[in-house]
Order: sequence, then C-alpha cells, then structure tokens
Amino acid sequence: MCREKFGECYGIDISEVRVERARRHALEKHMDGLYFCECDADEGLPFSDSFFDAVTCISVLEHVFNPPNVVNEVHRILKPNGFFIVQVPNVAWFPYRIQLLFGKLPETGGVYLGADWEHLHWFTKDVLVKLLLASGFQIKQVACSGIFAKYREIWPSLLSGDLIIKAIKSR
Repeated sequence: MCREKFGECYGIDISEVRVERARRHALEKHMDGLYFCECDADEGLPFSDSFFDAVTCISVLEHVFNPPNVVNEVHRILKPNGFFIVQVPNVAWFPYRIQLLFGKLPETGGVYLGADWEHLHWFTKDVLVKLLLASGFQIKQVACSGIFAKYREIWPSLLSGDLIIKAIKSR
C-alpha cells in the first residue's frame, strides 16, 4: 500500500536478522522499491535532512533509550509538511489504571516476575503530545486501534490501549 503511494519505502531495524528476513521476503515476492537498513535509532538515522514525505514509528518509542532524540531525528529527516505517524501503548488506559490500583504493573510485552521488561518508557496522551510539540510537530489527529476504536477515540487517554498520533512537520 505504501509503495503505491510513495514509490519507494524504507524500513529500519536494530536487528540484522530482521532486516535480512525483510530483504529476503521482498525479493521472494518481487517487491521493488523497498529498501532495508540495520541501524540503532538511538544513534541517529542514516538519512539526509528532509529526505522523507512520511515516517511511521509503530511500537518503537517505548523501546528506545532516548525518545526525544529519536523524535528529533524523525523531524530532521522529514520534508516540510511531512507526516509522522506514531503509535505507543497507553499506560493511562482504564484497565492499566485498575492494575496499578492493585499494585500490578501493566502487562503489554514480555512479562517476567510481574513486570514488563521490554518497555523502557511509558506514554500517556499528554506526554506523547508534548514530546511531539517540543520537537516541532503539529498534531493533526489522535486515534487508537482495536475493536470499537471510533468510540474509544472519544476519550483516548482513558479508553484506548494504544495511542496513534498523526502529526505534521510544522517548522
């Protein structure tokens, strides 16, 4: 779908194994215009300034060491008025609030000894919005995924298990 809209698509991952698997899959399926790169987003992104029309960051920011630096890098590599779609789990989701009330941490990834050790950071709607605004993005839409998403978007900070924000590079 992205290839039809943009012509070229790039994917990055910190894992060499995953990058090679994606390359093989693209070759097997004769998918042209797909490029893959192994890199650590915390160390910077290997693209020139204003290179992309759009960037998606799905289930990534909660795993990096320094989300503000990664968001600043995305801002750098986006063209003016480029779109940034970001998705993170929402720690303020009602079921997680109940878990916290009873002394349990939210379980969104690999749970061991009662804690989610895969996520380095937790996000709420307000925290994610502030992060994007501080990096020079303008918020266009806040959404969520899953069943009844259009109803849960009425109050995403409480009713959504994840947060999806469509932002635009405004400066």
